[in-house]
Amino acid sequence: MKRGIIAIVFVLLGFVFPGVANAETPPGCASAAQIGSTGYIKFQGNNIASVKQFAGCGSNYSYVYVWESFRNSGKDWNIQTAIAIYSSASDTTPNDYKGGNSTQWGLVELWGKPANTLNVCTAAYGMVYVYKYDTYISYSSKRC
Repeated sequence: MKRGIIAIVFVLLGFVFPGVANAETPPGCASAAQIGSTGYIKFQGNNIASVKQFAGCGSNYSYVYVWESFRNSGKDWNIQTAIAIYSSASDTTPNDYKGGNSTQWGLVELWGKPANTLNVCTAAYGMVYVYKYDTYISYSSKRC
């Protein structure tokens, strides 16, 4: 009984906080799948978050997940994500970002908004701002 109530609370939280994913599927697009390899955000030499790009339902989606080991550190953070757009496969710096999303303090995971970018070179961008420290970023691998 207790587990059932807890499960219902988590389902309801998914409706209250849109953009929060309870699994690795973007909200509203259960058929999306990860494309490219995962990027890792580092803080003081340790991985603290994963950055992934997904494609499905005619869009790209970015995703950031803050690792439990960092969440247990006692530090405060917020996260941001978007799809980074590149002019060509050889470009190393994005020239635009689409589907951006950011959080209040302490959210564990965040999905970007759907980005109509399937016909260009893209990567998922992820950022963790650690309060009283700095901003740390990473990208998933680029897909063209």
